[in-house]
Amino acid sequence: MNRILCFVLIIFSLTKVEAQCNVVETITVCDMTVIDGDNDGKLDGIINLYEEYNALPGVTPISTTTGTWFDPNFNFALDESTGDLYLWDLDYASKSLTDYQFQLIDTSSSCPDGILVTVNLILGAFKGYARPVLNIQDVNLEVCDIGSTPKSTCFILPDVDLFQALESVPSPHLNGEWIYEGSSPNFVSLLGSKFTVTIPYSSGPPLVDQETFELTYRISGMSPCDVTLQETTVNISVTRQVFSGYGQATRICELDILNGNYNANINLRDDAFLLQEDTEGVWATDPYGEITSPNDSNININDIYQKIINDNGVRFGCAELEFTYSVKQRSGVCSDAESKVLFKIYEYLRPFEQNDDVLEFCEDDPTGPTSINLYDQLEFTTEAGVLFDYYNNNFTNWSLVSGPSNLGLISSGDLGYSASGTINLQNAPPGNYVFEYEVSPGINCPSDGFLAFTSAPNSCAPVMNNYGFCDSESARVVLTIHPKLYAGEDTADLEFCETAPTIASPLDLFTLLTTNGVDDPIYKGPLGNWVDLATGNSISNPITLPQVNGQQTFNYLYRTITSNDCVDTANLSFTVFEAYQSGISTAVDICSSSSVLNLFGSLGGNPSTTGTWSGPNGYTTTNHNAMFDPASSDAGVYTYTVPNNLNGFGDIMCPGNSSTVTVTLHQSPNAGNGGLYVACRSDQQIDLVDYLDATADSGGTFIDLNSTNALTGSLLDVSQLVSGTYDFRYELQGHSSCSLSTAIISIMVEEVSVPTVTNQTFCASEGATISDLQVSNGIDYNWYETATSTDVLSFGTALINGEDYYVSALDANSCESPRVQITVTMLPLSHISCDSCIKDGISVNGDGENDDFDLCGLPITFPNFELNIYNRYGTVVYKGNKNTPLFEGTSNVSLTIGNKLPSGVYFYVFDPKDGVTASFQGNFYLSR
Repeated sequence: MNRILCFVLIIFSLTKVEAQCNVVETITVCDMTVIDGDNDGKLDGIINLYEEYNALPGVTPISTTTGTWFDPNFNFALDESTGDLYLWDLDYASKSLTDYQFQLIDTSSSCPDGILVTVNLILGAFKGYARPVLNIQDVNLEVCDIGSTPKSTCFILPDVDLFQALESVPSPHLNGEWIYEGSSPNFVSLLGSKFTVTIPYSSGPPLVDQETFELTYRISGMSPCDVTLQETTVNISVTRQVFSGYGQATRICELDILNGNYNANINLRDDAFLLQEDTEGVWATDPYGEITSPNDSNININDIYQKIINDNGVRFGCAELEFTYSVKQRSGVCSDAESKVLFKIYEYLRPFEQNDDVLEFCEDDPTGPTSINLYDQLEFTTEAGVLFDYYNNNFTNWSLVSGPSNLGLISSGDLGYSASGTINLQNAPPGNYVFEYEVSPGINCPSDGFLAFTSAPNSCAPVMNNYGFCDSESARVVLTIHPKLYAGEDTADLEFCETAPTIASPLDLFTLLTTNGVDDPIYKGPLGNWVDLATGNSISNPITLPQVNGQQTFNYLYRTITSNDCVDTANLSFTVFEAYQSGISTAVDICSSSSVLNLFGSLGGNPSTTGTWSGPNGYTTTNHNAMFDPASSDAGVYTYTVPNNLNGFGDIMCPGNSSTVTVTLHQSPNAGNGGLYVACRSDQQIDLVDYLDATADSGGTFIDLNSTNALTGSLLDVSQLVSGTYDFRYELQGHSSCSLSTAIISIMVEEVSVPTVTNQTFCASEGATISDLQVSNGIDYNWYETATSTDVLSFGTALINGEDYYVSALDANSCESPRVQITVTMLPLSHISCDSCIKDGISVNGDGENDDFDLCGLPITFPNFELNIYNRYGTVVYKGNKNTPLFEGTSNVSLTIGNKLPSGVYFYVFDPKDGVTASFQGNFYLSR
């Protein structure tokens, strides 16, 4: 690849990190502006990472088909498929070695993360080229000062990004610094590349407010590239944008005009209508002829209003007035400005009220209307022959001001709202109602999107306001619903059995009348009256019903009337039927051993014999008798049912009834079978429950038939009894309907004779244990450490000198005798009666005889012993205790562990370590 090397040194360096994986290389490009990557004679700043890598000294070349290049920093300047790197697309000059890293990745390789090569690029700084000057003043860029309007006192916007004054190809690196070289009082700020100034307004010629500013861009690179500052200087011309002022928007209610508030002329240049405008502007003509020339800014709102009335009539709704003020631009870089002063005149609402009709109704009056429209009760203003009525679903609202209910009125905002204001008089609660109809002024201007605002000097933004709207208008509709004296609801088709508590004598007829569920109860005062419809006579309530034979129907009328002649009536009709009797329910307890019982005789009262029985598991009868056999019948509820009382058409008028006999069947108790059982006197205490028959029920009581005084509950203290047989009765009562059940438990108490034993003596070298003790007069024996110990000593327990031991004899039933004490004496090793069992020599020739240094029973007698064996030089060659193997001619001490010792004389020291017996020593001969 060719390079144009004008005033530039391109440096390539290599740092070898790893032979095959993640080889790290460094490429340095100090001047990217001189590179022609595709060799077409045009500078483009493109290099190829394959070629740059292969050109480095000492590297193993890589094929252009090897792996894929990856930019972990995502600078979006790398073509990953070809390895082409577009240096002009990198935004910053290098400040550290790893600012720009690129990796060659082959996921099929064995390298960690597939990284074959990492290339670090050091990119030299580029200051950029200034754009060509525009005129003889050496200005590189002309801009309009968008922040020169009065609103800039609140929020200042940058006028230009200074990089716009530099050529975009190749673009300068962005990590340099812009410097303002002047001291103009109109300079505001320079934040990064954002340059902000304020060009002041000067009225009159030359009509161009402009200033030129000089700025310098400085940037430096890193070694090995040139680290000195590079600079590019540009001149920025900033021209002030003309300002046509803040046009105010004002609402005017027609009523203010009629009251004379707008008779005089007003000047649109006043701050109340146009604020902070440039004075060189002109006014456009208006359709009302108020603006007579470009410099005429006086108008008369009242004159305009009269023209609107003449053109549209008194119901004009609303009218918007617009006056335009414009200022021409002062240079080619800025634009013209235009502001509008707006007015909107709103027709005011004429008053309205309820008409003269008196709205009075009786509660639930069947002769009155079921609903009315409240809008029909209003009377509206007529002016100059024009009716100002306001029927509209969008700018009106009906609401309940006071009253017990809104009578189903739907207010604005709810689904189904209508300006008709329909209310429902059916089931309406009585009381005084006040409804209000409110009309919004928006009804005269339905599509009003006019936003009124004002701007004050030095304010940051216009302030929206709601001033100038006309007031809303409302009127109330009053109506009265007089209450009735509630008589209840018509009630018919009631049927009762004569035994029903609802019609118990005397009968209050009010209790049978149904209500409509309202809170008010049925009226029961002097303005109400009951009439027997059968005779037409008034009757007193409550009444006493006559005796009913079969059935009888009763018909009555209840009527109330108020001082306002509001009447209410309720008809009552009911029928009473005679009922049969099934008796009174009872419960019986029967023992499983009892005789057969007729359940009919168990019913209380005076039951009829016309009924039948039903019971558990499908039990039924065809007559009134029900025979219960405890041996085969099931316990449970048995129901006696008498038939329904029917009328002549076979309809059920009075239902039959039923009574029950609840049978509880109690199982006869079982004390089980008695028996004779053996108990050891040494058992101390036994539980007689353990001797019951497996079929016996629990929960019974034991009776001491021999009065031994050794029985407490079910616990028998056999230690208080001598050998012999004792009887105990087990009793179970069960339910009171059953008989007592008993069983006899006989206990034969055995006592074992004590064993024959004496104090015994052993030599310490024997290693005597419990198994070595001699005892007689028993089948078997248990040895204990104390007279009360419950733990039996094992036969392998070593005997201790001077210790006491306790023995008991066992018989064929494992009964235990009282314990007998003996004392054991262990003769010392030096006692004349005891021979030493330690041999004077061992032969470790593998013939299986005399192969180790045998300690006889000494380890049993002295379990904490310690044995040391020395050679003829006094060196320890073996250390032993109960946990080490016997000495077999091999050393087990450090430095000589495992060494086979030579034949010869060895010396030993045996230390019992029992705190009583002294150590002893000797020698023996080791033969191989």
